[in-house]
Amino acid sequence: MRNPQSNRAKLPPLATLPAFSIAARTGSLTLAARELHLTPGAISRQIKSLEDALGVQLFHRGHNAISLTDAGRQYLIHVNAALATLENGTRALLPDRVRLVIQAPITLARRWLIPRLGAYLQENPSVDLNIQSLALGAGDVPDVTVSYKRGSDEARFASAFLLDRTVAVCSPLLIGSMAKTVTPDALLDLPILLDTADAWSWRRWCAAADIPFQPRSGSITFDTDEASIDACMTGLGIGQASPSLIERELREGQLIQLCPAINPIVGAYEIAGPAPTDRAAGFDQWLQTWRTEAATRS
Repeated sequence: MRNPQSNRAKLPPLATLPAFSIAARTGSLTLAARELHLTPGAISRQIKSLEDALGVQLFHRGHNAISLTDAGRQYLIHVNAALATLENGTRALLPDRVRLVIQAPITLARRWLIPRLGAYLQENPSVDLNIQSLALGAGDVPDVTVSYKRGSDEARFASAFLLDRTVAVCSPLLIGSMAKTVTPDALLDLPILLDTADAWSWRRWCAAADIPFQPRSGSITFDTDEASIDACMTGLGIGQASPSLIERELREGQLIQLCPAINPIVGAYEIAGPAPTDRAAGFDQWLQTWRTEAATRS
């Protein structure tokens, strides 16, 4: 009689699946390592072990960047579904679940906070998060409100968890090989993208470059930095953005940084007001660990 188990695929090392899922979500071995409290080398070895067990390549590997192969994208769907089932089952068994409502600017929420929430949930498995965009108005009374304050003096932002340094960026299609040699003044010969009507970031950038802010080829103004970043990626002009909010685009080459030595502080993100609950205070403390890590890297 034929053994019915003989046609069953051998399961890969299951302990490697979280590393694969998180690396795929963040596009970074370093961020995956931070979430799992491991080293990037350990994450790399886990993914290699998974690839060897499956007999397929899951990631393309480049200089300081990884991206999913076609096989990796297909496998990720099943891995995420399996991990979500296990996570939901585990959370259902946990007593005393709490809800944490967080309001934050939409660009910060989409581009900075969401890619890091996995680390918070791993450390706080009994918390149900409700993320609300300030741009869409308040739906619930927030436990935590993230606010943005303008300013160029770092000393003003002692309680901030993320400093907003602005850099000039563009699509590689816009100026191509000129990117490494273009001067700050020459950038103003190209269309300029503004994320505020008063051109605050551009004026601070030009001041740091010791040139007047005088766009000579016109400008396009948007009411959010999210829209300005999208326009920049399409090649409409030269934009301004915080490297912390365009990590993936810079890593994957969708945007390139121009005149990298010029990166003035234009503001900061911080928690507005005192934390009303212990869990809100805990979230604030978790946010501060990212500032500490950024300071250590620099």
